[in-house]
Amino acid sequence: MERRLALALALSLAILVGFQVLFPHRPPERVPSDVVATTAAHTQPAAIPATEAAPEPDPGTADPGATVDVSSRLFRARFASRGGRLISFELSEYRKDPAPGDGPYDLVNSVSPAPLALMWRNEAGEVVDDRSVVYEITKTGDSALDDKPVVITMRGRTQAGGTITKTIEIPPNSYLLDYKVETEGIGKTPLAVGWARKLHPHKARADVEGAVGYFDGKLHSFDASTLKETEVFEGNASWGGYAEHYFLAAYVADKREPLKLVASKSETSGSSALWTTTPATALHYGLYLGPKSFHDLEKAGGELVQAIDLGWFWFIAKPLLVALRLIHGLIGNYGWAIILLTVAVRVMFYPVNKKQIEAMKGMQAIQPEVKKIQERYADDRETMNKEMMELYRRHKVNPLAGCLPMLVQLPVFIGLYNVLLQSIELRHAPFVGWMQDLSQPDRLGAMPIPFVEPSGIPVMTLLMGASMVLQQKMTPSTADPAQQRVMMIMPVVFTVMFVNFPAGLVLYWLSNNVLSIAQQYLSNRQGK
Repeated sequence: MERRLALALALSLAILVGFQVLFPHRPPERVPSDVVATTAAHTQPAAIPATEAAPEPDPGTADPGATVDVSSRLFRARFASRGGRLISFELSEYRKDPAPGDGPYDLVNSVSPAPLALMWRNEAGEVVDDRSVVYEITKTGDSALDDKPVVITMRGRTQAGGTITKTIEIPPNSYLLDYKVETEGIGKTPLAVGWARKLHPHKARADVEGAVGYFDGKLHSFDASTLKETEVFEGNASWGGYAEHYFLAAYVADKREPLKLVASKSETSGSSALWTTTPATALHYGLYLGPKSFHDLEKAGGELVQAIDLGWFWFIAKPLLVALRLIHGLIGNYGWAIILLTVAVRVMFYPVNKKQIEAMKGMQAIQPEVKKIQERYADDRETMNKEMMELYRRHKVNPLAGCLPMLVQLPVFIGLYNVLLQSIELRHAPFVGWMQDLSQPDRLGAMPIPFVEPSGIPVMTLLMGASMVLQQKMTPSTADPAQQRVMMIMPVVFTVMFVNFPAGLVLYWLSNNVLSIAQQYLSNRQGK
C-alpha cells in the first residue's frame, strides 16, 4: 500500500511539473513608455519572406500619420492612417500593474503595423502588406458611450493602384468588433490579417504568449518564447489570432471555414497571421480584443471560450470557477474565496478522506502480522499472497483503500489548479498584507534568494512546506524508517516546485494541508 501511495504522489508531482514545464507562467511586464516613433516613408509595399508571417514590429517605420480615437465603456482605441492599423487599444477595466494610479492595459504594445495588417501576394508571388498605404479615415459618431456603435471606415490606395477599404464597427458594450476588408485591383490572391506584440523579457516565470487558433474543434497554440522557426497550421477554423496569458486578440469567422494560421517570432516579437486558403477579394471577421474571461468570451460567441484551456478536467474546473466567483461576490476578496472554496471541497470529500485515514490505521495495526507472513513465506510468493488476502479479510482491511480516495480527488485538484492558474479574476487580486496580487508568487520584501524570481521571501510557500512535514508526521504509515525518511523529501520537492507558482495556488494547497491536519488530529483523538 505504501508503494502505491508513493506512486500516487509521484504521479501528482509529475503532472504538476510537466504542466509547469510545458506551460510556463510569466508575470505581466510594464510596457516601456519611452519608445519614440520615427518617420521613414516607403515608396512601395514592403515585401517579407514567403513564410506568410505577420509583419514584425519596426519602430523605424512607425510614423502613424493622422490618428482617430474611439471610446466605449470597455476600452479606448486609436487608429492610424498609415497602414490602417491600431496603435493603441487600452482596456478600461484592466491596469498594467497593480500599483495605485497605474494606467490601463494596452493590448497593442508595439508600434508595429501588424495589428489589423492586411497581407496578400503580388504578381511575383511575394507576400506584401499594407504598411505603406496611407488611408483616409472617416468616423460616424464620437464615441460608443451613447449605446450606438461607432463605424470607422479607412480607404487607401496601394502604390500599384489597387484600393483597400477597411470597416470597423465598434459596439458600446462588447469586446467583439466587426471587421470587414474589401480590395480591388490587387489581384485575386489569398488574403491574411495579422497581429504582433513585443515579447515580454524572458524570466523564470513566463506567461504563454503567441499565435493561437481553434481548428477542427481543438485549441492549437504556439508559444513564441520557445518557437524556433515559423510554424503553419491549416484546418477548419473558428478563430485565430494572438494570445497572452490573460488577454486575447482573435479574428473570428462566422462559421468554421478553411484557414491557415502562421506563427512566427523574431528576437523581440511574436506574431500570427490568419490566411485564407483560396484567393479572395474580401474578408469579414469578428475581432475580439479583450480579456480571457469566461463571461466575456461566452458573450462574444464563436467558440472563443475555448481560448481558456482548463485541461482534461474542464467539466470539473468550470463549476469550480463559477463557485469561486459566487463566493467572491459575497465576500469581496478572492483570497478568502479560495479558502472557503477549499473548505467546501474538503467537506464534500470528508467521508472519502475519513475512509482513507481509517484504512491507513487498519493497515498500520496489522503491519506486525504482515511482516511475519512475509518472513515466513519469503520463498513461496503464491502462499504469501493467499495468507495476506486472508489476513486482510479477517481484519476487514482493504490495502487499496488508502490510495483510491487520493486518486478520486486528483481530478478535482487538477481542475482547481487550472482554475487558479488561468483565471483572469486573480490578476491583481489582493489578499492580505504583502500579498496584493494572487496571480503572482507571494514575496515579502525584496531580499535576493537563489532560484527565487522575483526576489523576496516566499513566506506562504515555506508555511506550505512546513504544513506538509507536519501532515506526514501525523499520518499513519506502514513504511519502515528508511522509507519514511525517503518520503520526507516530498515536502522539500513541493516547496521548491511551488516557490514560483501564483500565490492563489499556494494558498489553496496550504489551506488544504491545514484542513487535512485538522481532520487527522480529530481522527487521532477519536482513535485514542
